[in-house]
Parts: sequence; C-alpha cells; structure tokens
Amino acid sequence: MTDHWRAVQCDDQQPLAEIPDPRVVHISERFGRSAAPPAAGLAGSAQDGGAHDARSPHAGVPAQIGGPVMEARRGFLRRTVGYLAADARVRQFVDLGSRLPAGDGIGRAAREYAPGSRVVYVDAESTAALHGGRAAAEDTAVSVVAVAHMDPHALIDRLIGRGVIDFADPVGVLVTDTTALRRDGVLVHDLVRALHMRMGPGGHVAIAQPASDSRDPHCREFAASVFEPFTLVEPGLTDMAWWPYPDEEVSGEPTGILAGLGRRG
Repeated sequence: MTDHWRAVQCDDQQPLAEIPDPRVVHISERFGRSAAPPAAGLAGSAQDGGAHDARSPHAGVPAQIGGPVMEARRGFLRRTVGYLAADARVRQFVDLGSRLPAGDGIGRAAREYAPGSRVVYVDAESTAALHGGRAAAEDTAVSVVAVAHMDPHALIDRLIGRGVIDFADPVGVLVTDTTALRRDGVLVHDLVRALHMRMGPGGHVAIAQPASDSRDPHCREFAASVFEPFTLVEPGLTDMAWWPYPDEEVSGEPTGILAGLGRRG
C-alpha cells in the first residue's frame, strides 16, 4: 500500500465494541466463498503495479490477481452487509470502489436481509453514462454515483446532494479496494475521519487492506489505526476471508488482507 498513517496499539488499547453473535453469516460463506462464479479482472491492490511507500509496513505486498481474492472480497461484503442489516439495523449501504458487479456485491445481501435498503455504488472510474445512474433490483434501490475525484468531503457532499444517502440515519460504508483512493492521493485514514464527522450514531465503516504479514503486531497496529476514531467491533482485525471468525477456527487459505468493521457510537 502507498498510504501511511501513525501506528497505534490495537490488541490491548484499541476499543472493541460488544456486538451480537454474527448469526446472519451463512455456513457456505465460512471461508469467504459465495455461490456466484469468480469475477474476472484485478483484485485488491493489483493495479498499483508495485509502487509502494517504503515507510509503510505494507510496502512490498505483492499484487494479487484473479478469482480467490475477488471471491474472498465478495464473501466479506456479503457477511458484513448481512450483520449490518440483520443485527445493526442499517438500511443504507455505500460500496466505495469494490469493482464487483451489482449482483455479486452488496445489493443481493441487502435485499436478502433487509428488503427496501438503499444501496449506492461509488465509481471513480466509470464513464459519463453511469453518472448518477439508477437500476431497480427487486425491492432494493441500487444507485451508481460516478465521481471525478475521491476527495472525502466532496464525495460525502455529493452523496447527500443527490439524495441517495441520509447520513443522519445509520449508514454502512464498505471500502474493500483502495485503488481509486491511492490514485487520487487520498489517505484511507482521511476518508474514515471525514465519515466519522458526518455520520450519525450507528454508522459503520468496513475496511480491507493488504498487509505484508497479517500476523505481525506492527502491521496489525498499522491497520487498526486506520479505523480511528471509530470503535472496532469484535473480533477486531482478521483476514478478509475469515471475518468475523477468529483465525484459529477456520482452515481456509488466507488472503493476506486484513479486514475489520468500525462503529460510530
């Protein structure tokens, strides 16, 4: 990764919110799998081609291409949306640049757990034809909002201005691919802080970020610091393919991408 933030303690000092057991997670998705076929194309940070900030503990993380990481991302999104919709009562969801098709992303999960939820895909790479587009998917409103730049405050203003998201009510923002942010020189931490300022109580942000060594305490502290000032919910940070299950309870192949969910009190 090219982003750089101040490292903080995460295991002992990072506050963890108590949440219900993730009863909405399907056993078939225990290892981040879903029934949909893998999507083609680049996943994770594959597009940045190896230009890394030497100061970051994520420097040197190899680009990961192909189905396994994309499939793990799809599963993480579904499990996160499932928890947010069924247990946290969130009814608004924003997908920031996952580059998954609408049917494979959060729209299907939101429709399954909370019919009538609002789903918005933010696309910083789309053509003008997608500008403000809307496609009805059964009983869930699915919108695509194209942006020229991923400036955090401008992005939030645009979502509010178009009337697709009401930040006074709980909203879940999912960031599983930071390619567009890095391209525009936006630090994920700056985006998180902007979201925290504008969200009301009950807002959540889910983030997945590559790590050179997901078991290294320094890498985990670095990844945990991105969520400040949100409160990490249990189980804190874990591999994207396993969340929300503890590492020792699964035997699936890890992705090397740390994921977590933060809540605004």
